Amino acid sequence: MAGSLNHIVDDDGYFCSFTIENLGDAYEALEECFNIIYAMTGGKKKEINYYLNSLNYPRLSVDMKINTED
Repeated sequence: MAGSLNHIVDDDGYFCSFTIENLGDAYEALEECFNIIYAMTGGKKKEINYYLNSLNYPRLSVDMKINTED
């Protein structure tokens, strides 16, 4: 996959963005992160919001859903 979680994590384990070369890479990296969050939480806003609150990030108002259409 051209864009992936590996594109936004540097060799020391920190977030980086300099490896994203185009919007296609950005889209694929974001899609992979979305799928990882979904896999870890079942997409349940209650689970996700627990972590968002601890990071002082805005809360989700709906459960996440995986798009099964291609």
